[in-house]
Amino acid sequence: METTLQPNYLNQDFKKGVKYLVDNSKDMKMVPSEFVLPIPEGEKPSLAIDGDIPVIDLSGLNGPVEQRLSTIRALSSACAEWGFFRVINHGIEVSLMDEMVRVVEEFFNLPLEEKMRYGSEDVMDPVRYGTSLTTPRKHALHWRDYLRHYAGPVPHTYHLWPDNPPTYRDVAKEYLKEVWQVAQKIFGGISEGLGLDPDYIERSLGDEGTQMIISNFYPPCPEPNKTLGLAPHSDHGGLTILMDNGIPGLQIKHNQTWYSVPSVPGTFVVNLGDFLEILSNGKYKSIEHRAVVNAEAKRISIGAGHGPAMDAIIQPAGPLIKEKSESTYRPIVYEDYIREQQTTTKRSKSALHEIMTSSDN
Repeated sequence: METTLQPNYLNQDFKKGVKYLVDNSKDMKMVPSEFVLPIPEGEKPSLAIDGDIPVIDLSGLNGPVEQRLSTIRALSSACAEWGFFRVINHGIEVSLMDEMVRVVEEFFNLPLEEKMRYGSEDVMDPVRYGTSLTTPRKHALHWRDYLRHYAGPVPHTYHLWPDNPPTYRDVAKEYLKEVWQVAQKIFGGISEGLGLDPDYIERSLGDEGTQMIISNFYPPCPEPNKTLGLAPHSDHGGLTILMDNGIPGLQIKHNQTWYSVPSVPGTFVVNLGDFLEILSNGKYKSIEHRAVVNAEAKRISIGAGHGPAMDAIIQPAGPLIKEKSESTYRPIVYEDYIREQQTTTKRSKSALHEIMTSSDN
């Protein structure tokens, strides 16, 4: 979705975040004009169809041969047809999931000065607090504040993570370690579903790969049909593993129709990112999705993205193409791809389209 530039983007109150705006506005009845987005009438959030995505029981990957193969087939089908799926029996304690939501909410409830310690307009900074879209370029504003930082199996930036609330670092470290293991299990199943070695995707990530967490805070909105928490976009990595605080707000575009994905306690929603679309040479698709807001309750969502190392060259898997001419995407360094994807104001899948070898695809 192309956004309209707004002259008041540099207004310092808006840069302080939507939560600050709401907390300091008495009885807000209307969305400020800077947040009104050009959403086509037929794509208004309230018109989305209620439904759910495929459900994958991850315990099947550890079961007998037939059960494992059945799970891999289900995973492959979900990747090819939906690009989104829900996972159950993932092995992460619900108590840890709840604790992660709690410390994230505590962070967003901190005084503005404390959160602004992490304010930055550099999309590659290891820790960032901000509002609206992650791009520093001018854009119509979105109803969202965020905290983003890198993690990984060896979290080199651990000392930079927020030290307030006091338990944030320890809880986030444990949570992200567990989520990383779930991602590796799913990567293995996807590799086999593509006919590749079980560790093919894991090896393609490089020495350590990249893990990134983005925690989002969406305050109640007086006119939720006029704005979005996040515009339609695809993710740049391989897999994003998402949970929320029980308030629905995720919508995905499937066969040109928007679907509202329900919030189901104790489960994760997983979606494919651009990296896996590239690696699969287009067999699997990263899917446009957006975050919508509501008038009654705040929503918190926590997404953990998993992709290759920053210096890795991302390109279709060699075993999937017989000749170079069969490659749908040109090679690109992952860090360069992130920078392009995160700085554009066009959203959608524009960054991926830029590296396609043919405009016909």
